[in-house]
Amino acid sequence: MTSPRAATTGTATLAALLVAAVLSPAVPVAAADRPAASHEPTPTSLAPTPYMGWNTYFGLGAPTEKDVKSVADFLVSSGLKKSGYDIVWLDGGWQADTPRDAEGHLAANRERFPSGIPSLVDYLHRRGLKAGIYTDAGTYDGGKSCGLGSRGHYTEDARQFADWKVDAIKVDFLCGIAEKADPEPAFKEFSAAVRKTGRPMLLNLCNPLTDDWGVPHTPAQDAHNSYRFGPRLADSWRTGTDVAWGTPHENQWPNILRNMDANMAHPEAQTPGHYNDPDYLIPLRKLEDGTPELTTEESTTQLVMWALMGSPLVIGSDPRTLPQDMIDTLRNPEIIDVDQDPLAVQGVRVASDATGDVYSKVLQGAGHRAVALLNRSDKAARLTVDFADAGLTGPVRVRDLRARADRGVHDSSYTVEVPGHGTAFLKLDGKDTAPGTRLGVRSPADPAAVGDDVFSTTTSGTVVENGTSLGRPGDGRVTGRPVARANGKGRTEVYVRATDGHLYRRQITDGRAVGDWRRVSGPAVSSAPATAGTGTAPDTLAVRGEDGGLLVRSAAGDWQRLGTPDGLGLYDDPAAVTDADGHVHVAVRATDSAVWTRVRDTDGSWSPWASLGGATSASPALALDGDTVRLVSRAGDYTVWQRSLAAGQGDDAWSGWSKRTEFASAALAGTPSLTGTPLTATFRGVDGQLWQAPLPASD
Repeated sequence: MTSPRAATTGTATLAALLVAAVLSPAVPVAAADRPAASHEPTPTSLAPTPYMGWNTYFGLGAPTEKDVKSVADFLVSSGLKKSGYDIVWLDGGWQADTPRDAEGHLAANRERFPSGIPSLVDYLHRRGLKAGIYTDAGTYDGGKSCGLGSRGHYTEDARQFADWKVDAIKVDFLCGIAEKADPEPAFKEFSAAVRKTGRPMLLNLCNPLTDDWGVPHTPAQDAHNSYRFGPRLADSWRTGTDVAWGTPHENQWPNILRNMDANMAHPEAQTPGHYNDPDYLIPLRKLEDGTPELTTEESTTQLVMWALMGSPLVIGSDPRTLPQDMIDTLRNPEIIDVDQDPLAVQGVRVASDATGDVYSKVLQGAGHRAVALLNRSDKAARLTVDFADAGLTGPVRVRDLRARADRGVHDSSYTVEVPGHGTAFLKLDGKDTAPGTRLGVRSPADPAAVGDDVFSTTTSGTVVENGTSLGRPGDGRVTGRPVARANGKGRTEVYVRATDGHLYRRQITDGRAVGDWRRVSGPAVSSAPATAGTGTAPDTLAVRGEDGGLLVRSAAGDWQRLGTPDGLGLYDDPAAVTDADGHVHVAVRATDSAVWTRVRDTDGSWSPWASLGGATSASPALALDGDTVRLVSRAGDYTVWQRSLAAGQGDDAWSGWSKRTEFASAALAGTPSLTGTPLTATFRGVDGQLWQAPLPASD
């Protein structure tokens, strides 16, 4: 392991693609990403928890009105709708053989849908179901590559779907692949057209192109890189190729693992309302001889792992053909509750051996985890979860979610026999743990620390220093975390961003607040600031501007726009530090999830952007540890990693990534505040409590 990552993919092909992923462009954004423990559904989310339903592709092929209505009625009568499977999604095949009429409007196939799509949508709505539909973002090529294409008609097609009162749209890219187009610009334009209609419609982006196709393509055209733009454009985005062939085939188990591993690559991209999509559930589809494509255990394992990942749960099989025990499994409320947990955190791998893996998902509330033990082998095996790997300490209560039965209270671990190609799915209730000392303070945002002083925030938007309120700026509230820097002679400068979008400063002298909050002269911004400086010199501030690019204010008070690295956007808050030679280092997390840096020389000139790599899930932290610059960041799997740069070394001399093994996955909720020599980390745990821990040099 040489860098922070979300999960080992298990295939050399995917590993190579993830290395290449840092090269493809994305468009700047202004919205901040959220750390795992701060996921909260937003009022504008069409699906604050992963959406659920049924899609026609794997079960019906080219659908008919009669069959779709029959399945819809079955969703209601079987209880699947009541369990949450409420979208009936038409895939390809609903359109006419010539997909547009003389006026250029999309037309349904009148033989298969004699009543038309609006009538079918009304039928579904009257049964409390939602209606989904399908198109392709490429240019229609007469049916060679896709059954219909919306390129050149994005506005008209989106409006037509809205007029039909459609609730969800799947936009494929088959014709886009055929014309060797890049998916991001096409999806961006289609997404804008959907928003312009004014009708709320879920949008699922489906670029299925991977190396599995054997088609030459660039990293920007690969499905594994959709995490770079999907969260900004849609409610979900495919993370790999199709999970199976359109018709049932033997030996599908490796493809289930392939899609699961691909979906595990970037859990940090997922937030409430925006989901990695590993494709549909395909339980017990029948081969020509009547035997199932997947066994009951394999089918259940797919459901369990999709729920553990917080993925959309869309049944692809024809549910009318499923036995009652599989219907009951799909309806298991304890499995569904894990998928629908409001934090929408994607579960990650926390342990692995030659037989299988252990995955952990943080659930809402203190001390709750969902854990899946996956047996990748063909034979039954005993697998163990060590509670410490899930960030818990005992005693821990264990519940079997598949059996819906309690399994007792255990101190440090739990072992269970798992069938080949199977899973054990557990809920653990214990006590959240992290390295160091719990401070007895809760905070909705990451803290700042200077010496013995800890600055935090409250849910009412005020700043608190060691339990004493510092109030809030004017009539506004603080958004995000505070930052602070000791400015010599007993003074500390505290900075925050307020709800008016501007930065404010307050001075603390000898432990006492001086004066009121004062607005920092300059433009409105979209993140909390970072501060750097030495001694009593004025602070340098780094912040993300409203345009999504990096803004830096010099010690002289001048603002400079430094843009974004290679056209990427910026997530979260910047970090900044002044090194022993007077150079100012700024680090950001970009939309490729990597850490990027720029350095200001003592003459005021800035270096070009340089990538430090990694797959990170929160803002980086920078600090000076003696003469060494240290960078600490939370990885995609919510573990903690670091790099260092020794004094006098060029910006290309950073050490490699090394893991901070004292932090279990999800022990750190966001970004630590680093102070002192040797460093001390003050941080927020997954339970919202503040902690302090020594962070001695380890590389």
